[in-house]
Amino acid sequence: MKRIFFHIFAVILISFSLAGCGTPNMEGIILEVNKRGIKLATELSPEEYEEMKNESVSKIQNEDIYGDTYRGLIDLTYDNTDGFRKGDEVEVWIDGDIMESYPSKAKAKKVSLKE
Repeated sequence: MKRIFFHIFAVILISFSLAGCGTPNMEGIILEVNKRGIKLATELSPEEYEEMKNESVSKIQNEDIYGDTYRGLIDLTYDNTDGFRKGDEVEVWIDGDIMESYPSKAKAKKVSLKE
């Protein structure tokens, strides 16, 4: 009997741990990478990025705040930023809540290059 309960508990535990491996919470284009994380634009097409890729992040953010465009900027805390660079299209899985500031802030559980 104890063995059956152990197996049921193990199946439930594995199910919960795999629940975070599903679809990404968001995708976007990286505007900036540093050791602490990534600044991502979630509302920017690759074509739009090509037109503005040489602009500073602060200019893009100011245009976003004071202009009529919305780029969906978010600052992601992420420990493993090696291998990512400005302009990469990525998928992001969020760990916890997204803070309602602008730009938004969140902790990324996983970031992967979009295929």
